[in-house]
Amino acid sequence: MILWREEFNLMDTTIYIGTVTKNHFGTPMKIIAARKKSDIDVQFLDKHGFIWEHNTYRNFIRGEIINPFDKNIFGVGYFGIGEYKSGTSEHRTPEHYVWRRMLERCYDKNSKNENPTYYGIVSVCDEWHCFQTFAKWYCENRYEVEGRLHIDKDILYPECKLYSPDTCLLVPQRINMLFVKHRPNRDGLPEGIRRKSNGKYTAFYQGRLLGTFETIEEAIRFYRIRKKKVIVDVANEYKQTIPDKLYQALLKYEVIVK
Repeated sequence: MILWREEFNLMDTTIYIGTVTKNHFGTPMKIIAARKKSDIDVQFLDKHGFIWEHNTYRNFIRGEIINPFDKNIFGVGYFGIGEYKSGTSEHRTPEHYVWRRMLERCYDKNSKNENPTYYGIVSVCDEWHCFQTFAKWYCENRYEVEGRLHIDKDILYPECKLYSPDTCLLVPQRINMLFVKHRPNRDGLPEGIRRKSNGKYTAFYQGRLLGTFETIEEAIRFYRIRKKKVIVDVANEYKQTIPDKLYQALLKYEVIVK
């Protein structure tokens, strides 16, 4: 006897209750209620115990039910439960875009060459592994500015190796670019410093020649002076736009050259 699909779905589904399997990320899950095969409730057997209601037996057997607490973003990040949305792959929300890029720089092996000063060196605090927690911080600290807001961990604490609520600020893209770290020159000299054939040194900042100097220490000193002036000038341009905490941090920032 062949059953039509409607009859098949209405069969006794109590036999499925208690069935356990794992999803694609290896998290055990169990059917805890079944009204029909296309309408089951599944609970994940981890410390969170999240329940997906009104799922399907087909998704369950295939392991396609997603646990919002699975660390499926670069091995550390997870979506969590809350009000904040990710948007679509083509149009991500600003908070999700910043969160994902932050994790990518620190934990994606494929970005090691692109982000050599981050991968394996910089980390993200545990609470920000959860998108919902990060998104709450982002939305509470966002403000209107031309262009995108970037997350910065170096303005408050130069040479900082941790993204966290205590170490980070949201900054306009133009300000963030002032603190982007570059690789050393091919001859191993600090950023902005070059050695001339006569043994002297030149200093450049933002494409502008600052001068030629007898020693590398003198070249670095002029580089630091120029960069600090630019930071203060840009801070004053944005004074009426950015939070005072960021403005004060820019004024106090000490340029480090290695």
